[in-house]
Amino acid sequence: MDILITIISKYLFIFLMFFYAWGSFCALQMKREKQKNTIFWIQNFIIFLTYILGLVLIFINQQDTADVNVIIFGGLQLCYLIIALGVFPIIYPTINKSILSNMCMLLTIGFIILARLGFEKSVTQFIIVSVVTIASLVVPFLMSRFELWRNLTWFYCLVGLVLLIGVIIFGPMTNGARLYFKIANRITFQPSEFVKIIFVFFIAGMFAKAQDFRRVVLASIFAGLYVIILVLSTDLGSALIFFTMYLFMLYVATRKALYLIAGMGGISLASVIAYHLFYHVQVRVLVWKNPFAPEIINDKGYQVAHSLFALGSGGLSGTGLYQGYPNKIPLVENDFIFSAIGEEFGSIFAILLLLVCLSCFIGFLKAAMAQVSLFNRLVCVGLGVGYAIQVILTVGGAMNMIPSTGVTLPLISSGGSSILSTLIVFAIIQGMAIVGTSNQEREKRMEHAEGVRYVSTDKSVKVRRR
Repeated sequence: MDILITIISKYLFIFLMFFYAWGSFCALQMKREKQKNTIFWIQNFIIFLTYILGLVLIFINQQDTADVNVIIFGGLQLCYLIIALGVFPIIYPTINKSILSNMCMLLTIGFIILARLGFEKSVTQFIIVSVVTIASLVVPFLMSRFELWRNLTWFYCLVGLVLLIGVIIFGPMTNGARLYFKIANRITFQPSEFVKIIFVFFIAGMFAKAQDFRRVVLASIFAGLYVIILVLSTDLGSALIFFTMYLFMLYVATRKALYLIAGMGGISLASVIAYHLFYHVQVRVLVWKNPFAPEIINDKGYQVAHSLFALGSGGLSGTGLYQGYPNKIPLVENDFIFSAIGEEFGSIFAILLLLVCLSCFIGFLKAAMAQVSLFNRLVCVGLGVGYAIQVILTVGGAMNMIPSTGVTLPLISSGGSSILSTLIVFAIIQGMAIVGTSNQEREKRMEHAEGVRYVSTDKSVKVRRR
């Protein structure tokens, strides 16, 4: 009976994710608020069905955890989803509901797969998510009501640099890189996850004031300083994310394709230099070229090789939850969680999951296009590009399309700093979406007022109001 439930469930997961992803792209195209709300409630229903289905399978298969703990934990997570999807739209009626639904769907997948990989990891993740979500309730209000953020440019610069330099000085070496601090020898704190947000605000503040060549040079110098510090700490994944965010923010601010082309060339040159300077990079490139080579498959290539084994064994529909062997991949809950999803949920589900991530990115860009302020627009673009690059690096590393960079999959992978910073990013975007909606409503009122005045001043001609 349990096997039958598992077989049926893996197809139900694909079915639910298909309709959810389809609804996400439909919502992006719709202009009427009533139609968007209908899709929003349908998506919410799918989220709850997906989580309940996952919870049933967790309850059936958890042998090392008391059944009552699974039920209590599942009930708490359901309450979280109800509050997140129900309370946020009440507090902020003009919130972007599509982005909110996508955030909750990605969290739901994360809750399920982390509980499958290790129940304690899922509990820790949920505690962090709950606390941060409550704290982030105030972020959209702050972002939409105050303009102080655009006047702290050099404060952002200083704080970001101090945090990154602190990692080089005090951070322990782990797997060839310095990534985090240890607080009280128990809690790890990865500053680069939060400095990404600070960095975006810094660059937005720089280009919001001017976009001339002098300003571009000055901003490039400090952006380069950030990247150099990350390279010195061997956090090359974050260095690539920072550089890419800066490059696209520079392009949006100046609208000069030459900067974009030069930046792409700079990335290529920097990659070659990093390869020759760092043994850590040489090993990852060697693994990327052939993770199944006899001399490395059981050593440096073990993680990537088993990631590919997992994705291959999953096939199109997956092995079913709890029917695969994702725990054979070292640190699978962090930078290789996509492999676990591909193995047990299948490649069709994994592709649909990526489409949901893509709809998040498009939602970020739509929020950017609705902004009147250049500062707000650049913040949306920078955070959106950072999110997209992080997804690309994680998935590309798991599939061995690019060398592994040790980057987590946003909202799904385990990691306190990562989940915390990502939820803050989504909260900031929601604040910007509220500002964008206010701008659009203001423009409509002005157009309506102009139409009324035009009709009233020209009584000899009958004109339809727009």
